[in-house]
This record gives sequence, C-alpha cells and structure tokens, in this order.
Amino acid sequence: MQNRLLGIHMIVQNEEHHLARCLDSFKPMGSECFITDTGSTDRTPEIARHYGATVLHARWEDDFAHARNISLPLASTEWILCLDADEYVIQGLEELLDYLPKVHKSVSRLRITIENRIGEGTGESVIFQPVRLFRAHQGYRYAGRIHEQLVRGGAKDDGKQEEGALEINDSSTREEDGIAEHEPLAPLCLVHDGYLPSTIALGHKPLRNLKLLQLELADRPGQPFHLYNVGVTYCQLGNIEQAAEAFTESFLHTPLQAPYRSTLVRDYAKVLLAMGRYDEAHGLLAVERQRYAGYADLHLIYGEILEQQGLEERAYKSYARATDCREGFNGADLKDNNKAEIRGVHQQAIEQTDKPGSDELCEGKSSEDVHREPARMERYYVTDIGCDSYKAYTAMGRLAQKRGFLQESAHLYSLALGSEITYAPAWTGLADVLQQSGETDESITETLLARWKEYSKKERSKEEDSDPSVITYEDDLAHVVYALASSGAYGQALNLLDGDDQNTPIKHEDYLYWMLCANRVSEALQYVQNQWSEEDIAGINFQPEQRLDLAMTYWTNELSVSESFMTAAEPQERDGWRLLNGLLDTGKRVHVVDDRDGKTAHQTLQAATELSKNILTRAVQMGQLAFVRKLYEKMAAISPEHDGNGVRSRWMAAVLYRQGYTMAAADLLIQSMSQGDLDAESLFYLGEAVYAKGHYNQALILFQQALENYSEQRQARAGAAVCYMRLALEVIRQERTRSPADKVLLAQQTVLDQQLRTAEGIPWRTVFRAKERRNQLADQAHFIMHDREG
Repeated sequence: MQNRLLGIHMIVQNEEHHLARCLDSFKPMGSECFITDTGSTDRTPEIARHYGATVLHARWEDDFAHARNISLPLASTEWILCLDADEYVIQGLEELLDYLPKVHKSVSRLRITIENRIGEGTGESVIFQPVRLFRAHQGYRYAGRIHEQLVRGGAKDDGKQEEGALEINDSSTREEDGIAEHEPLAPLCLVHDGYLPSTIALGHKPLRNLKLLQLELADRPGQPFHLYNVGVTYCQLGNIEQAAEAFTESFLHTPLQAPYRSTLVRDYAKVLLAMGRYDEAHGLLAVERQRYAGYADLHLIYGEILEQQGLEERAYKSYARATDCREGFNGADLKDNNKAEIRGVHQQAIEQTDKPGSDELCEGKSSEDVHREPARMERYYVTDIGCDSYKAYTAMGRLAQKRGFLQESAHLYSLALGSEITYAPAWTGLADVLQQSGETDESITETLLARWKEYSKKERSKEEDSDPSVITYEDDLAHVVYALASSGAYGQALNLLDGDDQNTPIKHEDYLYWMLCANRVSEALQYVQNQWSEEDIAGINFQPEQRLDLAMTYWTNELSVSESFMTAAEPQERDGWRLLNGLLDTGKRVHVVDDRDGKTAHQTLQAATELSKNILTRAVQMGQLAFVRKLYEKMAAISPEHDGNGVRSRWMAAVLYRQGYTMAAADLLIQSMSQGDLDAESLFYLGEAVYAKGHYNQALILFQQALENYSEQRQARAGAAVCYMRLALEVIRQERTRSPADKVLLAQQTVLDQQLRTAEGIPWRTVFRAKERRNQLADQAHFIMHDREG
C-alpha cells in the first residue's frame, strides 16, 4: 500500500544507467513517485513506469527550476522529497518514516545528508546537507535555471510564478542570499556519484552548467551565488585561472550571512593554493578560519598553505585544530590520553591549541576583530570527509616525520588509521616512517599486520553492532600489501600474497611490477606466461606502463618479445619496438641503414629514442640498473650524435637522481661538465647533492649558476637563500666564540636560526621516500654509463 506521508519527485533525462539503482533504494518505502522526463531517448521512461512511477513529459527549456516545479502541485503526500537519478539511499530510510510524523508543525523544511563522491578512493567524498524535504502545498517552489533554490510565497498552486513575486521575496527566502529559516536535519543519508572524474571528463555536465549559469548572470549581472558556481564549474573543467577570477568577484559581493559563503571561502582558498598564490591564500584564511572556527576544511587547507611557506610549527597547529572540529570532540584523545606519546617541537603547537585566542594573537587580531558565524550554522558546512580526523592526523604525521620526530609520526599515522582503516596515505606513511626508523622489512610487516588486525576487529565490531545480520567489511590485506610495496619492501609484499592471503585482491599489473622490482624475473616470466597467452597479449589493449612491464619481463630474462606483441603496439611505435628488440637480442647485430631518402631510418630511430626513454625510466624505477646500462649504451652506440652537449647524459642523470640513485647521478653530471654546460635542473640536482654533504659554499655556487640559466627556478632560489643563511650563521658562531657575551650577536643568531628553520621548511628539496632512501644506500659504483677514458 502506498504511504501518504512522503512522496518522491525527480526530473530525468537519459538516466537508464542510474534510475533503477535510485528507485530500488527507495522501494521498501512504497512511496508516491513523480518523474518528470525532459526528453529522454533511452529506456528511462520505461524503467520509471516499471517501478510504478507516474511519468510526466516536458520539453527541456534550460531551466531546472521550471522542470522541478511541474510535479509539485500533483503531490498527494504530506512531505515531498526531491531527488536526482544519480543519488541513492545508504541509510536512514526507516528512521525517516518514524521521524517525519514527529516533526513540529511549525517546521516545513528539512535537510538531509548527501555524500557527493568525487573520486573512487577513501576520503574522496564531500558531505553536504541541503534542504531536500519540504511540506507539500505550503507555497514552496524552485527558482533559478541551475542550482535551483527552494523559495516560498508568490507562486500559484500550479507552480507558476506571479509577476514581481520573486523579487519581493528574494531577500528573505532565497537560501543563496541570506540565512534561511531553521531547518532540522532529518536522518536520511544519500550518495551522489554523478560528478565522478569519469563523468566530469566527458565534459557534458560542466559545459551545460556553464551555459545555464551564463544565462542566469545575463538576467542578474554580478549575482555572487551564480559567480561562485561559475568558479566551481571552471574548476571541473580544469580552468583554475578563470575559477579564481569568478571566486574573487563572488567573494567581494557575497553577504557575510550567506549560507554558501563558507564553502566559497574553502573553494577559493583551494584554488589559490593550487595556483601557488600562497600569500593571498594565507591572508584569506587568516581571517576566515576564525569566522568559521568549526570548519575543519579551512584549518586543513590553512595548514597546507603554511607548509608551503615553511611555517611548519604553525601548520602543525592548524592541522591539530582541524581535529578539534569533530562533532562532540573535546580533544581528549590528542591532548590528554596520548600527550605523553607526542613529543618534539610539535608538542608546543598542541599546547598552544589549548590556549583561548592563540590563533587571533598569532595573526595579530583580537577576538573582537572577527565576527563569527552563528553556532547553529556550523553543522551545515560542506566538508571533505576526513578533514577533521584521518586527513589531519596524516598531515601531522608527515610533518613530524619531516622534522625527524619518527616515533611521534608513527603514532599520528596510527591515529589516522584508527579513524579510517582504508585510508591509503596513512598506511603508506606508517610503512615509510618505520623504514626511516631503521626497522627491518620483517618488523615493518609485523607492525602493519598488527595494526590491520586491531583496526579491522574494531570495524567488524561496529558493523555487528549496527546490523548483526549483515557484515559488509571486507577482510583483505590489500592496504598492508600496497603499503609494503610503496616502501620498497617488495619481497615482503609478495610473500604475503604467496602465503595464506592469496585471495587478497591485487591488480595483475601491480603484481608483475613488484616481481620485477624484487628482481624475481624468472617468476615474473612464469606469471606472464600463465596469465596471458600470445593471443591475449596481441589482443588486449594494455596500458603504456603495463606494456613496458611485459617487455621488461622478456628482456630481463634475455628473451625477445614476440612479433604479435609489437604488432599490437601503437602504429607510430612499432618500428621503434622492433629496433629496440633487435638491440637487446644478444644474438643479433643491428645496423640502422638509411633508405633512399633517409626518412624511414630517421623516423625509426626517433621512435626508438622516445620509446627508450620510457623504458629506461621504468627500468630505473624497478632498480634494474644492469639492464639500464645495457640499453643506454646500445642506444648511444647507434646514435652518438644525439648526445650533443651531453643532453642524453643529463636526462639520464635526472632520472637516476629522482629515484634516489644520487651517487650515480652526480657521477654522470660531473662527467657531463666536460661535454658541455649543465642546464638549470642538472645544476640544481648537483647543488642539492653537495648541500646534503654540508658543503654550503660549493652548493651556493651551483644554485647561483642554476638561477643564471633559469631565473624562475623556485627550488634553486630557496636553496641559495638557505646556503647564505648557513654561511652567515657560521660567521656569527665564529664571532661568538671570540665575544660570547655580545648580546647583539646572540640576537642576530636567534633571528637567523628562526629564518633558516622557515627557509628549510619550504618544500624546495627533492623528497626521497622509503624506496628512494633504499636506492641511496644501494651499491651504485658499478653504474658506469660510458667509457671514462673516452
């Protein structure tokens, strides 16, 4: 029997892939359902009727509000729930039906919770709580071509707007313009996945939205709500410069009371951060994070900005504040129970967080200078999942690790996993800091397994408490395995997969890559032969890196790749594959012979050269240095003129350096100096290698030379500044040994020490994680790229 409490109203167009899932999730409710179809050419209307919906047909007029209003007068239920086809229920349906009859008659609008998925991974979701539930026949209608808002008054029962009514009611009823009436939060939770990257990449929705927003702005020029949404749309299209312009204009004209303003601030700050406009972003959030003190996203973004400016202690403090924003959180787990376990320079930041007004003082403001948002608004923040917990803890762990507080870092990564067991950055961070601490691969594995067992037990307990009949938690070790591999512990990762946990879901391409990284090349060959036949290899459209790994499997076993493999390659690469295959076949001697006009030979050599760069880069990542040397020398032999002024050597050195083979890279770069001048990148890498040895004078010269070649290189500029500070400190320390009581020298040293700490905090140095640190310790002396006597 159809309930008369709640009805579903939707507008759709070509939603056959989503509609059934949406309606299935509401099926237990037995609700009245009106679906307005605006011109579908697929099976959407048929699916809607199959679920008992009343289908209304209307022409699409570039106006979402007009389409939504069509069905509202037809409702026979007390409440209306407006949905999109790419949304579906995840929880709260039964609770909603119990909740609605108890809502006081003075309340006519309710919010619900929607998880908007913007990616496939953990934490790639945004939570928002829009008004979607309202009482029928209470004068509500939608207004606005796009991002339509629920308004009240001035509309006839058929949904048509009375002339002049919208303007009269705009200032008090539009949610976009001011604080709306109090809307309690209903228990219903939905998921929306219509803006996943795969959908955004098609470009249809963002381009459609931009067109409608431009029409709205033509009617209402300078309207800040529409300007904000223009900025969001440009972000979806990848045009962050235009997004920043739109956000700037919107921010200047948005009222302080506007409910969307906090989200505008968040998105504006994100864009400024992405563009490297750190000072502007800092200035924005220095004020706004105090106005929206309970908004975890702003504290997290502010921390990221401070990190880019080298202000690491303050960044840590901002991350810690983000964790204070959890609903009902009093900070006990961070500032009381675990305070003894969190040490180092960051302890001061945590203690400062406890002091009322410390942030205002830090920014030179008093608490009276900032008008805060009403407390009741804070629950309605649009927020990225995890900003107030595992993302903030992971950021704190990363900072602690960078500053050398490794025990503190491991504890923070563990706190992150305690909040969300599936958060991959926390797993990889924990594995990385354990490796940095000197733990063996076996010990790292034991620690990760212990954490996984502890947290997965808690997750199972939660699920059993919520619904004893359904346990949805998937017991697999994928996160542990991937974390081990990310830290370079390939052997341990493979051992787990080959042992009792063979059902752990791992991608075939990852498994093959790890075997090659572990130098288990014969096993890799066996795996390939068991997994794919020659016909499969010829017929499957492999990704570029997967194709490289297949070729590497054969070549590291001193075998040639098959003709069918090369035929399946992209047409422009086939001749290059054949040339390289011949070069690596020890039984062949390859000569590049020009044809009549020389074009074919040149094109083949060019294709092989470009392809060899990809292969060499991949082989260095795998640690297959003997193979790298072999291919590099063979390519040099058939095209010696290609290395004019040491171009090839410099490129190879950069690849080696970024993967942690710093000694081999430095050797190559020093040799390249005899062939020609080094470019800015090479000079920076060599300068950084010298800096790491403590030779600041020599490093400074190399950084200055890099800036002479390319004045915009930010890393070299920061490196030079740090060298100047270190050299100045050496002079001051020498003078203080002669005049230890000189207060001026002591003050200068104190200031310079602080400036140096800030400059060192700026992310100018190459980041070497566990894999690269292992390579730095590996034997690199045998890696001779060409004849030293030549």
